[in-house]
Amino acid sequence: MAFQMKNGKWKGQLYYTDRNGKVHRKTKNFDRKRDALQWQTEERKKLELADQEAETKQNSFKELRVGEWAELYMEYAFNTFTEENCKLAKEKQRAFKRFFETKVVAPEMLISNVRKKDILDVFNILKQHYSGKNVDRQIKNLKASWNWGIDYLEMPEVNPFCRLPKAATTEEESHYMPPLEDMLKVLKLAAKSDEPQHYLVLFTLLMTAARRVEMRRLTWADVKFMGEQIGLRTRKRKDRIESCDLIPLAAELAVRLKEYKLQVGGKRTHVFSGIQLEAGLHMRWLKRLCAEAEIKPFGVHGIRALAGTLAHTNGACLMDVKELLRHRSTHQTDRYLRKQYRKNEAVGILSSSHQKPRTMASIAKRRMMQAQPKNINSKTYTLGLHLAG
Repeated sequence: MAFQMKNGKWKGQLYYTDRNGKVHRKTKNFDRKRDALQWQTEERKKLELADQEAETKQNSFKELRVGEWAELYMEYAFNTFTEENCKLAKEKQRAFKRFFETKVVAPEMLISNVRKKDILDVFNILKQHYSGKNVDRQIKNLKASWNWGIDYLEMPEVNPFCRLPKAATTEEESHYMPPLEDMLKVLKLAAKSDEPQHYLVLFTLLMTAARRVEMRRLTWADVKFMGEQIGLRTRKRKDRIESCDLIPLAAELAVRLKEYKLQVGGKRTHVFSGIQLEAGLHMRWLKRLCAEAEIKPFGVHGIRALAGTLAHTNGACLMDVKELLRHRSTHQTDRYLRKQYRKNEAVGILSSSHQKPRTMASIAKRRMMQAQPKNINSKTYTLGLHLAG
């Protein structure tokens, strides 16, 4: 109820408790009592209308069943994801299949009857049959599908898949970066193999520091022979919109791509066939080459790390390496390189500081020497001379 304050103004105040028990409190000052009363009436009508809409939404999903929610989301997934990313829709389909195989939540169950305890039981059963990372992946897909239901099916806003513990108990292993000598061994074996495309895939990865999915998306239209550029398509952005990043095309790589294009013909759109870079095969041919070379197996990301490290250790500035790796900032590139090969010198400096005190002049001299680019190793930039056979 509105009341007059000591300064002569009128304070309108409103207390309203909605259907969920939440108390809404609002106040506002006015010069006239009539304005304060009118404001109170209008605000109360707004809150009552919002409360009625919430009740309507609550009733709309009461008849929705879990199986119907799954079917609607899978229809959306297969219509949304492109042919290239159809595997993502199939992954979500497998998540629902395994979700129903637990028999904790039946397809006929109403969405309004699903409780967090039911989802926790599903989580515990999945852990008994699948690895921790696999279970976390399934829960992630199911959580995303529930969020979709909140947006488009007016399902309850409390997502029962949220705040579940992680199923993976082991720490994630960092990507292994092979030494240059091991990479050269594998390249030589690939050049002599029955499948020449394997060699070109590895050589292109090393010359472009591309990700596996970027190699799969590479088309002949992205290879600018005249402009000496090659475009790598990525969706590793916040908006998930595909962008094409142009980087310089190495002369030796351009020669080999031209030869390969003459062999396969110009009718094929993509440079490499999908089977050579298929994620489901886990690049088994690369593992076989590593075993034949008697070296520790490495993957595509290891080659990417090796390319960035070789460029930086042989004189390329941080900005050039950033453009090669297609990072958004030099800070990200610096952290990436430190993780791959740079050693933390802080402990060494602290351990030696008590033995030999260092002056500011000596520290400045040391930093200047570290900032100077190293001599370019001819072996790194003349790979073709070593790999021609």
